[in-house]
Amino acid sequence: MKNEEAAPLPVSLVKMNDTAAGNQLLSGFYNIEGNAWRWTSGKFSVLLGVPAAAGQSGGTLTLNFTIPDVVIKHLPKITLTASVNGKPLGSDTYAKAGVGVFTADVPKELLTGESVKVDFALDKDLAPGTAGDSRELGIIANSVGLASR
Repeated sequence: MKNEEAAPLPVSLVKMNDTAAGNQLLSGFYNIEGNAWRWTSGKFSVLLGVPAAAGQSGGTLTLNFTIPDVVIKHLPKITLTASVNGKPLGSDTYAKAGVGVFTADVPKELLTGESVKVDFALDKDLAPGTAGDSRELGIIANSVGLASR
């Protein structure tokens, strides 16, 4: 009988320059750029591992990102919303270019398994061709993670 190697568990922090974690980027992420970050589309999803204590205490979701000048030039205000396993966590609105951090509390009831699907959505994005790029562009993601509270 052949021993099958178990698939590795998802990590709870995905850095966009980590090619090993690329299989956790479920949809809406483009290729690594500048060896550091990835553009997103208007909707993007990631699979995150649940830290051991988060099932008892809840967790904090954190997305580190950048809003480029070109996005704010065309879209003066954008709202980012997050949900875990289909349950809304909240939203924030951004009106200037630069580095941003989105955080949301995740109730322990949503963190009972080994991993969770996190969906992000922007209320607006740049249509293909708007900024001289053939892709639908949202924001630049640097990392996304889930930590125990």
